[in-house]
Amino acid sequence: MAPQHNGARGRATAWAVRLLGAVLGLIGLVLTAGGAWLALVGGSLYYLLAGLALVASGVLLILRNPLGAWTYFILYGVTLAWAVWESGLDGWGLLPRVVAPSVLMVLVLLATPALTTARPHRVGALGVAAAFVVVLLGGGLMVAVAQPEMDPRPLPPATLAMSEPSPMQPGADWPAYGGAYSARRYSPLSQITPQNVDGLERVWLAHTGDLPSETAKGMYAAETTPLKVGDSLYLCSAKNILIALDAGTGKERWRYDPRVPDAWIPYSASCRGVSYYAAPGAELAVRSPLKDLRPGRVQLTGLTAGDPYPAARGPS
Repeated sequence: MAPQHNGARGRATAWAVRLLGAVLGLIGLVLTAGGAWLALVGGSLYYLLAGLALVASGVLLILRNPLGAWTYFILYGVTLAWAVWESGLDGWGLLPRVVAPSVLMVLVLLATPALTTARPHRVGALGVAAAFVVVLLGGGLMVAVAQPEMDPRPLPPATLAMSEPSPMQPGADWPAYGGAYSARRYSPLSQITPQNVDGLERVWLAHTGDLPSETAKGMYAAETTPLKVGDSLYLCSAKNILIALDAGTGKERWRYDPRVPDAWIPYSASCRGVSYYAAPGAELAVRSPLKDLRPGRVQLTGLTAGDPYPAARGPS
């Protein structure tokens, strides 16, 4: 017989037990349906039998019958045996088979005192709880000891490493968006280390001056990755203003403003970076795609020897 609970606390406890029973029943129905299909195609019978046992346990718990708890206790023991039979002591194999049933086991154990006042049932439930703790601790220790030592595979020989196709390598310079054209984003520089990085201080600060108008507020996205070539940094602002800075001082050397109107901003004004190409007979050339502003258009800006300001050809 289920105990008679009086008062708000007792009624809340009774409804909590019924809710637990409903959860077990719903899980059982899903397992029964899936287990029946699995059995028909020649799979394991465990899921069908476990689903039926969960449905029975859930119904008995809704009726606040102590047999609901004992049905689940038996099912849990069978589940542990089945899990070890299928997966051995493989921790990753056991994990999906025992974690969810163990969580439900804790909930059923907590609900057991609300199902009966009979001393034998309570003593038995206490014994099951103690055995559950021993199984978890002992089983976990056995699984941990049984796990094989990790034997990582050796790295492939260096001859299989990808070659660097870029004509310019990152190092003193950063000539491409990803460091080099292979986009590895790796720098061989070694002056900054984990030991001294906390002592770095800011040397200079520069502003592009490219701020959104009232029309373009909320449409700017700062995404540029500056290039470092020689003693200059090259970058672009949100609306493709090309800027060259002195890498040592941050002083602006030149800028080119293509005067992109706000009407050309579809959803975000952003320039992810510029590209560098050492053209024969020229000191350098910088180009910046306008894909975010006018698809298919490219802006070319060139610097030639002896000309400190760019000659530009804007989009046609």
